[in-house]
Amino acid sequence: MGIKQAAYDQTGGITAFYDTEDSPAPEGITVASITDQQWHDLLDGQAQGKRMAIDATGAPALLDPLPPSRAELAAAMRAARDVALASTDWLVARHQDEKLIGNGTTLTADQFAALLKYRQALRDLADATGWPNVELPATPDFLT
Repeated sequence: MGIKQAAYDQTGGITAFYDTEDSPAPEGITVASITDQQWHDLLDGQAQGKRMAIDATGAPALLDPLPPSRAELAAAMRAARDVALASTDWLVARHQDEKLIGNGTTLTADQFAALLKYRQALRDLADATGWPNVELPATPDFLT
């Protein structure tokens, strides 16, 4: 085995590992030589949620993860909203089917109105002040 190398980008983030004998870095890739122990430490740190980087001195470093971007927060909140909507789709469909059949409904008119208001509040969430740092609306009591 050769010397281990850590490839890194312009921000210092480690993007790949190479070995000078077994898997040499392609031409033009910026690398820093690291020891076997540093390589193991970097992989262990990454497994624990740290970011692998090369610092200003050229040494490997483990950094705390970056906070999520606004776009990532918004995507996560939209996904949570979509799950909440999807989890009540069946209830709306059942209520509408029961009304069409005419043998009575499982939900009362007030419960169904509360369900529809809840679903509309979920849809309106992206327009809420503070988006995407908002809470999902409270689930109606009869659904919990």
